[in-house]
Amino acid sequence: MSYWDTSALAKLYVQEADSSAFETHAANTQLITVSETGRLELRAVLRRCEAEGSLSLGSTKAMHASFCALIRSGQFMEESITPELETEFYHILDACLSQSPPIFLRTNDGLHLAAARRANESEVVSTDKGLRKAALFLGFTVFPAP
Repeated sequence: MSYWDTSALAKLYVQEADSSAFETHAANTQLITVSETGRLELRAVLRRCEAEGSLSLGSTKAMHASFCALIRSGQFMEESITPELETEFYHILDACLSQSPPIFLRTNDGLHLAAARRANESEVVSTDKGLRKAALFLGFTVFPAP
C-alpha cells in the first residue's frame, strides 16, 4: 500500500517521460491512498495542462470524473481532511520545522504527509523534492527511490 501525492497521480493522466514507471508502479500496488487535497489538486493540474495545450480541450472533466470513480469504487482510498488529520498536519509541520536546518514544507505537502500517516502508509509516491525530503525524514520510503 502506498500514498500518492498529486505530482505522482498526474503522471497517470498526463503523458510525461517517466509516466510509464508510475503506471507500472500503480499496477503493482495493491491499494493506492490519496487525499481530499490530492483530488482537488489533480483537477487544477489537469485543467492547467488543458489550458497549456498538453491535454485536449474539454478533457479535464472526463479525466477527473474517471479518477473520482476510482475513489468511489474503492480502487483508490481517499483520506478526508478531518480534525485528526489537521492535528497530524500540525505535528508534521512542527517536527519538520524543528530540524536544524529546518525542513520547509508547503501547506499541501504537509496535508499529503498527514493523510499518508493517518492511513498508516509506509510508502509515499511523489516527484516533489520538498515532500520527498520530509517523507524520508518522517520514516516513509519513497518512490521513485532516491
